[in-house]
Formats: sequence, C-alpha cells, structure tokens
Amino acid sequence: MSASPAFAHAAAIEASLERVAELCPDPTPLVYARLFAQQPQMAPLFWRDTKDSIKGEMLARAFDALLDFVGERRYAGHMIGTELVTHEGYDVPREVFATFFTVVAETVQEILGDEWTAEIAAAWRALLAEIDLYVQRTPRTDVVSPAMDERRRELAARFEAS
Repeated sequence: MSASPAFAHAAAIEASLERVAELCPDPTPLVYARLFAQQPQMAPLFWRDTKDSIKGEMLARAFDALLDFVGERRYAGHMIGTELVTHEGYDVPREVFATFFTVVAETVQEILGDEWTAEIAAAWRALLAEIDLYVQRTPRTDVVSPAMDERRRELAARFEAS
C-alpha cells in the first residue's frame, strides 16, 4: 500500500511542471526576468551569476522542493524554512523570498498559456497558501527580542571595557 501524497492537488501540480519541462526546457530566464521585474532590488544580488548557473540551480532546487512538498514531504518544509533564513543572510527580506514561489507559479501559467486550466490554477493557489504557512511559521532572524538586545549591549560594554 503506497501512501497518498500530503497535498490533495499533487497530480495537477506535477502535470503542470511536467508540461512546462516539455514546452520550455529551461524556464530560468523567464522566472528571473519576472522576479526582477517585480523585485528589482534583487537583481544586483546576482551580479556574479553571469551565466545564470546560480539562478538555474536555485530554480532546480525550488522545483525539487515543490515536488517533494506535493508528494511525500520528506524535506521540503524544512528546506523552505532553512532557505528563508539563509536568504535573510544574503539580504533577501523574507517578504521578497516568500514571493519566489508565486513568481514560479506565474511563470508556469505563462508557459502553459491556454493549457493553464481552472484546476491547475486552484492547485497552485492551494500550494502557495500551504507554502506561505511554512514561511509564516519560520522564526524571524531579523527581529531582536528586548532581552537579546539588552544582552548584546551588556556584551558590547564588556568588550569595550577590556
């Protein structure tokens, strides 16, 4: 007996991604063009990625996470949370990071064109809503609690005194 996927609309998401792969073997330029149009402040962060290899790897990982998320969910939830924190270290605000999967969905819609159905749209909406829950549950690293802020001041004062 095989376990059913964790996500009720898994078949529609998987089918849409398979069709995208048939229609557009490398959607990387489309995804990042859309991302940079919506979030232009992110483009300078890729100044060293002259051959789109970093963007391509990031997109491949996002697709892997999406497929795991709609399937067995062995790692996708943790990966999303971990990458959210990692990207904050790259100066990517979590509010911008959270838009990436929406950008992917919009690009899938663009590539599918007339093949984008109401069923596929509903599946992606549900998927994005679930991913957003993971984003919302991930503790922020850019917010300092008053207790930690006081402790940092104490440590800084000790350091300056020594």
